[in-house]
Amino acid sequence: MRGGQGGGWPRWVNGRGVVILGAAVITLYALFLLTGTVLRTAAPLPADVLAFLTAARLAAAGQAATAYDWGAFQLAQAAVLGTGPEAIGGALGWLNPPHFFFAVLPLAPFGYGWAWLLWVVATALLLALAAWSILPRGAAVVAVLAAPPVLLAASVGQNGLLIAALFAWSFALLDRRPGLAGLALGLLTIKPQFGLLLPVLLALSGRWRAFGAAAGVTLAAMALAWVAFGAEAWLAFLPSVTSNADRMLGGQVSPRIQSVYAFLFRLTGREGLAAAGHGLVALAAASVAMRVWLRRPEGPEEARAAAAIAASYLLTPYAWGYDTPAIPVAALFLARATLRDGWLPGEKALLLLACLMPVVLVVVQHQLVAPLAWVLILGLAWRRDRAWRAG
Repeated sequence: MRGGQGGGWPRWVNGRGVVILGAAVITLYALFLLTGTVLRTAAPLPADVLAFLTAARLAAAGQAATAYDWGAFQLAQAAVLGTGPEAIGGALGWLNPPHFFFAVLPLAPFGYGWAWLLWVVATALLLALAAWSILPRGAAVVAVLAAPPVLLAASVGQNGLLIAALFAWSFALLDRRPGLAGLALGLLTIKPQFGLLLPVLLALSGRWRAFGAAAGVTLAAMALAWVAFGAEAWLAFLPSVTSNADRMLGGQVSPRIQSVYAFLFRLTGREGLAAAGHGLVALAAASVAMRVWLRRPEGPEEARAAAAIAASYLLTPYAWGYDTPAIPVAALFLARATLRDGWLPGEKALLLLACLMPVVLVVVQHQLVAPLAWVLILGLAWRRDRAWRAG
């Protein structure tokens, strides 16, 4: 089963080399972010973080439900930027359930540029801590933060770093601290489209403590949001789910959505065909993940973690380029297994390829970039599980 520890790579590709190169890349990311936010002298560019800041201010003012009204929300965003609503466009909406208001509320007192910087730094620190929980080595943390998907999320101030951190904690702690893992899993409901498979895996594998903790945290978060932001926030959110799905997945479908459904819909213009094709891929991904999880004896937890994360992203038709920071997290789980069992032939190069594939999104918006990366991660998780059984 064991491959070479070095994998035939140059000598400098070691922990120290990764730290040096990764630190240089992270520095470039930081400079890019600073010049585009706090230090920007031109008129501010509306980015996704504007929706977070606007929602935070509305919630702080007792008007959380207004965030789910696209027309009113566009006017509120224009007021934050001090510009006309035509500068905002119609693409920046507040799509998350009401308990996500808690995460963005600290942004309310800050100006646009500072809120952007604060959000990225805070969520990057959470991702660093989560990566450390997977593999407590500086090189591992630096490698995750230097991965291109981190820049994709930071460049628009989105929540991909936070979601990646929650995925990391969910599976890094699942068998050691199931209660804390359940806490992370419950908080993942701020992006409910990624939780379609996870409760099933927990239940079928008998991880009831994590399942119960996740359910309890979810209900508590929903109840707290009801108390803090009023019933009207939930009454506004629930009907918005259908309208937002029609807005984002109907019509032309945004070229920035990363899913098999988006690719097939834009290719054929046929909703039924796109749904069927996506359904087949989702079914295959779920089947592979369940096979990795349910075979006895249980295989490496790293393979299970990577398979579950990959399948979670392949199941939903609604994922974006800024959701890709979870790719290096899944890759880190598989890399951790190599410290115990060694590299499999070609594994290091394939993991690196999966982490680098989102670079393509900077040049061209193709809907299959992230799905192909996730298929690669899922295949490597399957291979790692099989190699463990053969060894």
